[in-house]
Amino acid sequence: MLNTQTPARKRTSLRCAGGLLVGLTIAACSPDPELATAPNPPPSDPAPTDPAETLSPEEQAQLAAGWALYTIDVGAHSARVSGGSAGNPLAWFTSVAGRDYSFRFNSSAAYVLTHPMQPEDQLDWNKLPGFSDCGTVDLAVNGAMFGWRWRLDTTPKVLEITAYANNNSKHLWLSMPLFTLDAADLAADAALRYRVFIDGAQYRFAVTGSVRGRAINVSATLPRACATTSATALKWAAGLYFGGTSTAPSKITGYITEVPFVP
Repeated sequence: MLNTQTPARKRTSLRCAGGLLVGLTIAACSPDPELATAPNPPPSDPAPTDPAETLSPEEQAQLAAGWALYTIDVGAHSARVSGGSAGNPLAWFTSVAGRDYSFRFNSSAAYVLTHPMQPEDQLDWNKLPGFSDCGTVDLAVNGAMFGWRWRLDTTPKVLEITAYANNNSKHLWLSMPLFTLDAADLAADAALRYRVFIDGAQYRFAVTGSVRGRAINVSATLPRACATTSATALKWAAGLYFGGTSTAPSKITGYITEVPFVP
């Protein structure tokens, strides 16, 4: 069972100045303030690593080990990227049929919105890396990704992770999350493998791994709006994203290492 939402206050649009790329009219686009998942243009999503950026010794060690670091700054939606390599993580334009990566949440994901744009924004779904679909680069129109949010209204408080898709601007997610992580799980900084990909008329989602000795092996599907569109058509590869409507109230980080998708 899934939830659906066709947003009014969160209607997504792109404000663009036209340009041309491989036959598609695209743009130097800036996201609407209420943008859910639409892309920022290069170099904003992801931003290039700032050579002057100060990283802790632990962060430097993680980057040296091949992990890329996503950082969402206070007041931002999109993450900037430190480290990584070509294809790790994917960014900007791609023709892949899916994404396959390991991602590590940490305690920074336990955010609290103290000045939300809308009262219910704490329950908005944030997004893990995904892709647009159906011939658009706007993920908020068509695309697939995992959603995540920190719940303050549960005991204990938990991070929920769900399968999430946009289907002709209708937001879809599961009625129950795929799994949850509590504060101790986040502090463990454990890597889980996330796969999301196109399979005909549906999107397939799977997460595997373990956190503090607890095995996680979950999967789900959501419908796709354009079953006849090629799975390898041009699309946008998005990064870590906060929102929903509100921006990040505190700095949020996460490590990713991505491998080429193989069905």
